[in-house]
Amino acid sequence: MIYRVNLTVTPLHNVVLPTLSSKVIKYLIASQQFLPELKQLVLTEDKYKPIFISNLRDNERIFLDKERGVKANTELKAFVSFYSETVPPTFASRGGIYNTPYGKFAINIDNIKIIDLSEISKEIEKNIDKNIKATFKTPVVLSPKLFLPPSLKDKFVNISNIITTLPPPGLISAYAYNLYCSILGKRIIEEKEFKLATLVNGLSIVTSYNMRPLTVDIGKNRKNRGAVGWIEFDIVYEKLKRKVMKYLLVASYLGLGKGRGIGLGETEISFLSKKI
Repeated sequence: MIYRVNLTVTPLHNVVLPTLSSKVIKYLIASQQFLPELKQLVLTEDKYKPIFISNLRDNERIFLDKERGVKANTELKAFVSFYSETVPPTFASRGGIYNTPYGKFAINIDNIKIIDLSEISKEIEKNIDKNIKATFKTPVVLSPKLFLPPSLKDKFVNISNIITTLPPPGLISAYAYNLYCSILGKRIIEEKEFKLATLVNGLSIVTSYNMRPLTVDIGKNRKNRGAVGWIEFDIVYEKLKRKVMKYLLVASYLGLGKGRGIGLGETEISFLSKKI
């Protein structure tokens, strides 16, 4: 099951939110003040950890790329999504008042959405004849090194920090495949990863896109650069398209790429009727 916990976050005095305002919620989970059941998911070093913590937002304006002052009693929204195979968690608290390094906040759980993977199958059937639109609301950090054949990866292992700001459908799909395998406890097979990326690139048609690079400060003198915007495409081989849609729909809850635990790679997947 995938769980999405929707939150209202209200500062009780004037505050200055940090770049990557997701740090407010991450701090509270890591310190076990709020949603303590999720602490281990937040602290794990797994590359494809099964949790996404969104940045705070006001009327869909996401507080992300610079420090922002917010007045007291301004209602902000956020969400935490995670995957769990166990019995649905019973959160000890529906909210409360919490102190953080960024100020004092009142936090309330608005609702919890539970997504069974069988629901994803229904969404695929309903939209199989439509184009796929992937929208990246926060920078999606993807490395094109994933396109290297497995036989060559060791040769270039020391080359790092290569990030594309115009990710093609194959790269997007392969990262979503890796996330899907990881949360289900399946071993990520490099040959399948490479084959999927190559096939999707060779069998997809990009109908439109609007993307731009954005760099954000993630703290400790580190910055991440990724792409924000959207890309619309179709995959002409239906069997492959069904698989990719499944992977991407999971990513629409858990994000895509590097930094999902701090709100990077927030992804929205929608389906658009094909233009004649």
